[in-house]
Amino acid sequence: MQRSNKAQLHALRRQMQMIFQDPYEALNPLMRVGEIVEEPLLVHGSEPAPAVRNARVLKALEDAGLKPAHEFAQRLPHELSGGQRQRVVIASALVLQPALLLADEPVSMLDVSIRAEILSLLGALRAQHGIAVLFITHDLSSAAALADRVAVMYLGRIVEIGPAAQVLHNPQHPYTHALQAAVPVANPRQRHSRVVLQGETPNPAQIPGGCRFHPRCPLAEAQCKANDPQLQVVAAGHSAACLLLPPK
Repeated sequence: MQRSNKAQLHALRRQMQMIFQDPYEALNPLMRVGEIVEEPLLVHGSEPAPAVRNARVLKALEDAGLKPAHEFAQRLPHELSGGQRQRVVIASALVLQPALLLADEPVSMLDVSIRAEILSLLGALRAQHGIAVLFITHDLSSAAALADRVAVMYLGRIVEIGPAAQVLHNPQHPYTHALQAAVPVANPRQRHSRVVLQGETPNPAQIPGGCRFHPRCPLAEAQCKANDPQLQVVAAGHSAACLLLPPK
């Protein structure tokens, strides 16, 4: 039974690949790009034939926007820009042809000018290859550029979830309001009213009683300290966990 579970986990890992936050730390500086992208194929024993592995490596590099792929395959990480390094990380995740990409803050370490390119690349990969993308970010503007659905978490719990347009343009939870207000807006006439959160984020090992957001919530009432709200439907496919929401 134990061997069966390990085999199932190994197969599952092949279907779920990770795009890490820091492209400078994610790449082995002693390996060439082609070797880095090929490594997942070797770990999973996916392709025994070297020629087939090489073809898949070049295809993954091209899909990640690194062209001509055969030239990039011979480079070392220090010869690449930050955006190119992140594309190598993406190629390394794509080479196994996964069903799900876990993208952990994949643009937070990049220059603003490069972020849009990487977000556009992830959107294109999702459309062209039918890959699901779980995009983890603290930046709602990045989520708006890519996500179909958004889940807002606070201290390890989802406090609001729903279609991206509804959550981002009609937030129902005070924490989502605060995140939305922090998004920079170029036009001063369209800026959000400022939301000021008091204090610091509590220790995750010592979750506050009642609503876990109440120590910082500008709208908190006495009931928020005693009662732990559960997600409730506020619109079609849209739910939030707040005691101050009007009853449905």
